Amino acid sequence: MTTKLQKLFKELEKTNKTFWNISRDTAIFINATIKEAGYKTALEIGTSNGYSGMWIAEALSQNDGHLYTMESHAKGRYALGEENFKKSGLQKYITHILGHAPEAIPETPKKFDFIFLDATKEEYVEHFEALENRINKGGMIIADNLYSHPIPLKPFVDKIKNTKDWEVSEVTIGTGLLIATKN
Repeated sequence: MTTKLQKLFKELEKTNKTFWNISRDTAIFINATIKEAGYKTALEIGTSNGYSGMWIAEALSQNDGHLYTMESHAKGRYALGEENFKKSGLQKYITHILGHAPEAIPETPKKFDFIFLDATKEEYVEHFEALENRINKGGMIIADNLYSHPIPLKPFVDKIKNTKDWEVSEVTIGTGLLIATKN
């Protein structure tokens, strides 16, 4: 990881509460998971200021992969994410999409190896239903805020736990992560 990128992460960590970014521990966990699994195609729903997307893109850059990241807030967050992606030097590994999921989920690639959900919690079921057949076997979905937002996430947790071909676990990092791997 470049010194420039490390400095940018430290700068953005000062704004974690303003932009509801994941914790550094969560970012390191996701980055290492992507690298270790060798994932190449990733989708992030909820770009915010780009902090988590840069961690994902840095991992994908090691695997010759690509991140598709979506943000629905045109004013502020989308532009800030775009600016931070340029500062990071990772923009060639990132396609930044302005739009609301699931409507704006790109049609290409047809399948993803990794999906990170960190947007409006009540919409996770809808996102999962749109994406459950678009993730490769052995692919993974990580959903943030499992412990900080248990009530809005309950329908999603119940849905994915009761869907055939998904192995679900929890990790007690940051605000809690639900990890689902497609069998």
